[in-house]
Amino acid sequence: MDQYVDSLPYVPNRAEYEARARSVPRHEIEEAVLPEGFPVNITSKMAWDRDSIESYEDGYILNLDDSQLKEIDDALQNFKSLGKPLELLSPATFPLPSLHSILRGVSDNIHTGTGFSLVRGIPVDRYSAEENMIIYVGVSSHIGRIRGRQGYKYDGCPADVVVTHLTDMRPPSDPTLTVRVAGDTNEDIPFHTDVGDIVSLFALGESAEGGESLLASSWRVYNELARTRPDIIQVLASDWPIPSSKQEGAFIHRPLMFHQNSSGTTPERLLINFSRRWLAGYGDLKRTRLLSVRQAEALDSLHFLAERFHISMKLQKGDMQFFNNLSILHARRGYNDGPQQKRHFLRLWLKDPENAWPMPKQLQQKWDGVYSEEESRGPQVFPLYPYTTV
Repeated sequence: MDQYVDSLPYVPNRAEYEARARSVPRHEIEEAVLPEGFPVNITSKMAWDRDSIESYEDGYILNLDDSQLKEIDDALQNFKSLGKPLELLSPATFPLPSLHSILRGVSDNIHTGTGFSLVRGIPVDRYSAEENMIIYVGVSSHIGRIRGRQGYKYDGCPADVVVTHLTDMRPPSDPTLTVRVAGDTNEDIPFHTDVGDIVSLFALGESAEGGESLLASSWRVYNELARTRPDIIQVLASDWPIPSSKQEGAFIHRPLMFHQNSSGTTPERLLINFSRRWLAGYGDLKRTRLLSVRQAEALDSLHFLAERFHISMKLQKGDMQFFNNLSILHARRGYNDGPQQKRHFLRLWLKDPENAWPMPKQLQQKWDGVYSEEESRGPQVFPLYPYTTV
């Protein structure tokens, strides 16, 4: 009979994780086999670790030169002259004649290469809040033209909120205020995934210290588990209780890990989708379903292996980061702002129809809630300034 954990911290505790690992009978580990169809090893550019990726910096960083920055500025002025709403930003209304093919290469790298890219050098201090928003959404449209909704209400009205501000929303007078998500604080955020194909961040402001963005290949994590702990892959590929986004108090049961065999047109793929907040609770979201000891160990193993293999990026003001949310685990170090320095990022959830991966049926409803036009609640909204519902 399964044993269950009474509590699970949002930020994993290594001592607790190692104690759970020691409690697993040795024969269960030695006798474990991978789930049917799951590979012993995935060989791919996407299965990288820190040592193999740091020598490949030129392959994932696009340093914008003066001519490319002028092209972006020209596209900004073109869009402003049209007098159109931001919802209509696209490669057609934000034309980048020479950069377009380069940004299409960024999408290719996200979907079939390392899984992440960085576009560096936007002079954000030169522009207004609205102009920075236009530049971010316009440039991003050349990488993924479909923008996912991250919220369904703005200013009290139904809407498709497609941009989120990530900054410490708590007032200095109450730094311990409970908020809905860790992205609204300056605290550590453990490894996890979002909802959507591509996650993008645009750095408008840097913290005084800390706040590094951490990326890890879930394919490299998988290879290590397949080699050392196939029993954990069995757990990750089995059903977990996930809170439903459609009905409060309801749960769906699905795996956290999915494998897709290669076909005549697509390569073999591994997909991971989970939020530690869903499973451990955070803020006003309380954990109402118990996890087994084996599930707790499996969840922590994703975090600590990602810690082992990750690459750390201190995003600079003007950086745009893009990564494959289906193959990359991401986390954030805690940070401290200063009197003249405040960490402030924008976030988009993008989809590129030309390169998009097919979705497992267990994730399709969630993805439809983000991208499907049938799920729209109203016009696309691009909040220019941070806002919160706490």
